[in-house]
Amino acid sequence: MDNLQVLKQIKCFILDLDGTVYLGKKVLDGSMDFLEILGEKNIQFKFFTNNSSKNAKFYVKKIRNMGYDAKDDMMLISNQVIINHIQNTMQDKKIFVLGNEYLKSDFIYADINVVEEDPDVVVVGFDTSLAYENVSKACRFIRNGAIFLGVHPDFNCPIENGFIPDCGSICAMITASTGVKPEYFGKPSIHTLQYILNKTGLKAEEIAFVGDRLYTDIAIGQGNDAITILVLSGETKLEDLQGSKIQPTLIFDSLKEVKNALQKVC
Repeated sequence: MDNLQVLKQIKCFILDLDGTVYLGKKVLDGSMDFLEILGEKNIQFKFFTNNSSKNAKFYVKKIRNMGYDAKDDMMLISNQVIINHIQNTMQDKKIFVLGNEYLKSDFIYADINVVEEDPDVVVVGFDTSLAYENVSKACRFIRNGAIFLGVHPDFNCPIENGFIPDCGSICAMITASTGVKPEYFGKPSIHTLQYILNKTGLKAEEIAFVGDRLYTDIAIGQGNDAITILVLSGETKLEDLQGSKIQPTLIFDSLKEVKNALQKVC
């Protein structure tokens, strides 16, 4: 099946943010035009970011400030996926959250029992205000038997002038200290795939995950029928695909190129 035929079968695009729609505070060329085209063509789409340093409301506001009138229900985030799991399977558990106030407030708003001592579960997010004392507490709790959950596995977050350590790096430090590995919930986990299928009511083969990172945005399509579209506007470069077990369905330089291709088939 050629690129244009693949694009034709997509009923919903799931769009990454960092490195795909924007890079830090910079809107990537053509990304807003792509969003407008999807609206014009009546093609469903949602944003999904693993970045748990903020929450959905923050990202909706950020996109609006960039010139696109994003609606609240367009924004999905890894915070929601892990909260959904805890609500469904760990409702009575005490949770220690290592993360920014945005993540903590999402947990509290969801009526999850967030504690500072003696938790049953330690949840680690992308904590940009990381304090050694809190990392030490998380390690102590995990050594004492608390379940270790990571909001998402990203090692680095792309910014305008490079990268900064992300949730996966913080979790790796805790693993190095405790010997315990976390279960992850953002892309590419089955938790995220199922969450999105439930939200959209679509089948995997009708959904396209679009992003710049092989081991999250593209890996979510491994072992199922979801379409994956790699854009080369963020972390991944063409040479990274050589020898990689994770391969996208389609590759474009940017959302601008995806828009141009989409206009030919719709």
